Amino acid sequence: MAGRASDWEILEGIRNQEFFVHYQPIVTAAGGECVGAEVLARWRHPIQGNVRADLFIREATEAGLIVPLTRYLLKRAAGELRQVALPPGFIVGVNIAGEHLAMPELANDCREMLEMLRAKQAALVLEISEQTPLSEASGAQEVIRRLKREGVKLALDDFGSGYADKDYLRRWGFDYLKVEKGFASALGQDTLRGNVLDGLLPSSRQLGVSVIVKGVETAGQQNYLKASGFELLQGFYFGKPMALSHFRQWLYSGVIQDRSPTRRKGGGR
Repeated sequence: MAGRASDWEILEGIRNQEFFVHYQPIVTAAGGECVGAEVLARWRHPIQGNVRADLFIREATEAGLIVPLTRYLLKRAAGELRQVALPPGFIVGVNIAGEHLAMPELANDCREMLEMLRAKQAALVLEISEQTPLSEASGAQEVIRRLKREGVKLALDDFGSGYADKDYLRRWGFDYLKVEKGFASALGQDTLRGNVLDGLLPSSRQLGVSVIVKGVETAGQQNYLKASGFELLQGFYFGKPMALSHFRQWLYSGVIQDRSPTRRKGGGR
């Protein structure tokens, strides 16, 4: 985007439904079976065209508009996924700002999505970046406890890019760790990062946390991670972020393949 988006442009974008969502699959390492998806925000600006997500998310955060934007995206994604037959146990990840996680209103913001997913025997996972430290003084713990009573799961996104230790993970009760993309791309090249990955599974099992490795782009990375014991992966190798119609087609073809004795391995879709 050539210039910075103004507060007004973001508000207008929400009102005019210029923001929309894409879905990126989360798959099993063993066979590429789709067991979840991350909801990703997109913006088609009337003049600038498609705006990079990292730019408009930062602008919305700085302008104090990330909460209304997330509310809009939750409602939009809930309406879309209502049309999709999701496999039982499917997880839907939605990125959430730290300030939103501390707001009692978050439970109500999630209600439509949560009830829709519950009816499909699927689960909502709220993803909070490791780069956004959660503060005990913020009131977020009480909000999280309430959401968990309703079946919402919590994921620490971008794991490995920040400061989180075992005490932090235990204190906040994370259900998933989503490993920062750079770890997968460093496999076989960066010994330090490789060692971190190798030591992650025993720690995560002690904490009862599931690990999702992001940024998988090659069959070699998939095979290495599968052999190392990682069970859940996400990345361009399995599927890029896609619009609902494409995602539904992709998901249904995978479900058919999974039920077939001659199922292809989850790869170059």
